[in-house]
Amino acid sequence: MELVLVPMTMKFASFTGFVYVWTAVAAVAAAAGLFCRKDILEDVRALAADWKSFITPGHLAALALIIYQLWFLHHHMYLEWDDTYYVNLANEAVHSDKIYWVYPETGAFADFDKRYVLSLWPVFYAWLSKLTGVLPTIMAHTILPWIIIPLAYMVYEKIGELLFQDDRKMQGMFLTFAVLMHLFMSGIHTSGLTFLSITPWVGKGVLATVLIPMLFYGMLRTGKDGSAGNWILLGITGLAGCLLSSMGIMLAPVFVGTAAVLSAAAKKNWKILLYGMLACVPCIILGCYYIYLTH
Repeated sequence: MELVLVPMTMKFASFTGFVYVWTAVAAVAAAAGLFCRKDILEDVRALAADWKSFITPGHLAALALIIYQLWFLHHHMYLEWDDTYYVNLANEAVHSDKIYWVYPETGAFADFDKRYVLSLWPVFYAWLSKLTGVLPTIMAHTILPWIIIPLAYMVYEKIGELLFQDDRKMQGMFLTFAVLMHLFMSGIHTSGLTFLSITPWVGKGVLATVLIPMLFYGMLRTGKDGSAGNWILLGITGLAGCLLSSMGIMLAPVFVGTAAVLSAAAKKNWKILLYGMLACVPCIILGCYYIYLTH
């Protein structure tokens, strides 16, 4: 989405035009996924045939805690000053048909805030709102948490599978510990652990709770298997971090670069540094453009 959204924003494109373009891109990507349907069906059959081995006390405890977290967020909605900017940004995109050219806190037509123009995550759920007819505020506060929270713990589950490959009980305990940390180990509303429980619709919250763990997972994958596909996945994940928050433009190359250096040193293969640099290219380009816009 970042590769489509940034150029269209800079060219004063309408939000409706973006909806048509991105919907077409998403449809093509979904259709391309049909070529992998045999592999997907094989994985589903394998899971269905041996589902009992995937259920442990730790996974059941984690599931109960996740359901409690979703229930708590649904019944005790947290509102803060970020909503007046980011959620209204999505509202203005839908109602004014302009991408970030109406200042969300006043409704006045103004030049975009250069600090955030490269990270327009609210436009994503504005796109979902346009497709479904649901108001952006309801999409952000009511529907999106039911997508983001399970997604975050899916990433933790994948991390656990890599850390404890042959021990399903340890994987379940790791997932339970991750949920407990997000529920009870935070003491301030701006910490990364708190975001998932109170504001999972905010871009920096998704960055902290989904993208950074996903980058860590990508680092583990590339450390075990430095194939081109894993490096591409790591680069795409870094680019997704740029969409979520301007902090992601800096943090993603740090994670990818760290993975490249550690992997190159461990395997004594310095070509890996080249792969890491290539994976960072989109973030570096956006970072340079960010400096150009803000200085």
